[in-house]
Amino acid sequence: MISSPFSGNKNPLQIFALVSALLLVPLWLTPCAAQQSRIDKDRKEGSGELAWEIPGRISIYDLQFGAAALKDNRVQLVGDTRTFNADQFPDRLTLLIRFSYVGSRSDNPLKFMIKLPNSRQYEETVNLSSKRGNYSYHFTIHRPSDFLGNGSVYIYYGFSIVDVLDFTIVPGS
Repeated sequence: MISSPFSGNKNPLQIFALVSALLLVPLWLTPCAAQQSRIDKDRKEGSGELAWEIPGRISIYDLQFGAAALKDNRVQLVGDTRTFNADQFPDRLTLLIRFSYVGSRSDNPLKFMIKLPNSRQYEETVNLSSKRGNYSYHFTIHRPSDFLGNGSVYIYYGFSIVDVLDFTIVPGS
């Protein structure tokens, strides 16, 4: 038998508990709604689509991933691609993850877990230094021909997965 808090005879203590719970719900939602509207406003000022979000905490959008090159003493994205030819990068392949973010705190930690074929995974935790902005993270694979196959970059915020960026390193033709 299924019971409902609104059915049958209830004692006064149960009715008081139910009414108290219903009255407290708007108090819980008010700070979250105000914080969420501030994040929505900040996100609209930026450009691009939302990729991932924990409401009231952090929003990540405009996620881009691909090979990078050093230009003007800066690592810059060459193209948003997921397949890399080992012959085009004989000594090293630098991969860049670029995104925009809006957060409610100034110390938002992101964890990057990189898994290459036939190797152990590498983990790094990075604290985003401000409440909003553009961010990039890059890593280098030395001798990419030694790591042919599928690899992945897992991005975590706390225990929540933000995204999995799969890529493939293929042999030269």
